Amino acid sequence: MSAYSHFAVDSSVPLASENVFTVFGFGVTNSMLLGIIIGLIITGVFVLSARRLKIRPGSRFVYFIEIITVFILDTIKTNFDGDEKKARKFLPLFISFFLFILLNNLFGLLPGMGGTIYLAHGAEQTPLLRPFTTDLNGTLALALIAMSTVWFYAVRERGAIPHIKHYFSILKPWWNPMNFFLGPLEILTELIRLVTLALRLFGVIYAGEVLLRVITVLTGNFAWAGTVPIIFMEIFFSAIQAYLFLMLSSVYLAMSTTPIHDDSHDASHSPRDQKMTQVESVN
Repeated sequence: MSAYSHFAVDSSVPLASENVFTVFGFGVTNSMLLGIIIGLIITGVFVLSARRLKIRPGSRFVYFIEIITVFILDTIKTNFDGDEKKARKFLPLFISFFLFILLNNLFGLLPGMGGTIYLAHGAEQTPLLRPFTTDLNGTLALALIAMSTVWFYAVRERGAIPHIKHYFSILKPWWNPMNFFLGPLEILTELIRLVTLALRLFGVIYAGEVLLRVITVLTGNFAWAGTVPIIFMEIFFSAIQAYLFLMLSSVYLAMSTTPIHDDSHDASHSPRDQKMTQVESVN
């Protein structure tokens, strides 16, 4: 009853995360706190699975971790045109993205998130924990890591000058005047990808948090029943958003690390570009 009355008193969902404590003058927000906890959980799970793999290689726990790992490996290997060596090279990054986003999304649906457990600062009550993915700063940080990786390896594998030149050689021959208009647009597209990766994830998860809070307020003492279908829907969207982030970031990386001589082909007939179009259309 107290949880329901608390929700009824404060039905708003703040857009920005809130500070819960400071460390050496650096503010730690409730979303950062849960992000750190999730990061430690993921690290602990993989350290434990590595040890269990040596002691009990046939255990269900190890088998479950292997299923997730193989699923993500197969997903990104498809985006890299079946290049397993390259897929394994980037597997740690993408499995971290997928699990970190998925667990943050799912933890946001657990009791105690978003205000039922809070810190009291005088008359103010600050939620102790909040999903990292409901903080735009957090999703921007994830998107920046993904796109920085894309840009770094694009320059590393293609070379700085050839990578910049390919933006201005979309039409053949390269001296076609339209390239000087299309080139800046292509560069702008790279920045738009950064923004859309962040906003897509933030918008869906934050909207789900708002929807849960509204349904809880409207149903009052029957919130336990009213929120059940919403929770199942949010579980589905949580998994979809983690998968979309994984797919899009891996496709961006695969496209950017393709040798320059492959860019001369018609992009509309590229299997990788067709897959990217299909993934983005899901959203």
